[in-house]
Amino acid sequence: MPLVDYASDSDVSEPGTDSLDSPPKKKPRTASPPRTLDFGLGGTGVGARAGAGSGRGKPQPTSSALPPLPASFHDLYASTVRTTTRDDPALHQGRTRQNPHVPGNWPSHIYIEWHPPAAVHALLADLLASLQAEAAEEEITSLLQSDLAAPQPLHISLSRPLALPSEAKDAFLRDVARATRESGVAAFALACTRAEWHRTAESGRSFLVLRVESSSSSSNGGVAAAVKNAELTELLRRCNAVAAEYAQPGLYQWASTTATSAAEEEEGEDGNGGGGGGGRRRRNGVGEAFHVSIAWSFAELTEGLLQATERVFGGREVAARIREVRVPVDGVKVKIGNVVTHIALREPGKRTAGKGHRNLLGL
Repeated sequence: MPLVDYASDSDVSEPGTDSLDSPPKKKPRTASPPRTLDFGLGGTGVGARAGAGSGRGKPQPTSSALPPLPASFHDLYASTVRTTTRDDPALHQGRTRQNPHVPGNWPSHIYIEWHPPAAVHALLADLLASLQAEAAEEEITSLLQSDLAAPQPLHISLSRPLALPSEAKDAFLRDVARATRESGVAAFALACTRAEWHRTAESGRSFLVLRVESSSSSSNGGVAAAVKNAELTELLRRCNAVAAEYAQPGLYQWASTTATSAAEEEEGEDGNGGGGGGGRRRRNGVGEAFHVSIAWSFAELTEGLLQATERVFGGREVAARIREVRVPVDGVKVKIGNVVTHIALREPGKRTAGKGHRNLLGL
């Protein structure tokens, strides 16, 4: 049996020479750059600064961005966990419920939700920080972020805080959905106009708000354009009508639905989100009442606080930047307990469905 003929050392190819019998040499393994995760935070994700100071002029390639979360994701975590069955202001920064909790009743609210873009969030956060420095003697609580510094959505109210009995909550949701659909209002956009304070007697708090108005002067779905904030006014009218059917209070009942000037005044109790400090107030049209709250305080509206606010928000450049802010409105949200339901407005240009229209959920 012949011996296997192994190649001797002298038979091995010299470096740099090709051999058909020998397998191709593997390339030396080089260290790959750290993986970059892009969370849409302007390059601050894990490994975002990889290669900094390495002498290379080219930025490190990033992996594909993560897909955006669906809008409905925010509705799943819209409420905090209830830790007690009693109302305890100590758990809510000293705030007191306008409607005390009653077993069997469901706290409810109708509103428009707004997630400010990062640039707008940063602008408002900087302005609030400047205001707190100007009014250092007052404690001002931002509504822009949670205690864990996570951005929070803001809202425009279309109802007062409501308390629905268990047997009525499902029918209430269906009626609000029907009323919203039959309003004929299509998706629209709002423009912020100015920042100002107002105080509500019921909550004992002062709110710093951005007033809003429709950025379109044309009619929308048959709603008269002559009415200021025609879309919001129509949605509010229908939501208040549904609330009245369930023996619930309406929002902005102090306001005139036809007045367009501040010449007339009326006496009355300040409602939630009302303009001014209660008692006698200007009887403006309801279209002037809509706003987005960005901060609150237990402080009274003293001259010092108002002057500090004017110094921060009243400058020409800041006021111009605020007027550039747009709030897109594509639907109405109804929160009953800790469940949030989104009711979409129709797309502009599409006809409104008839009264008998229902989707798969019966809404």
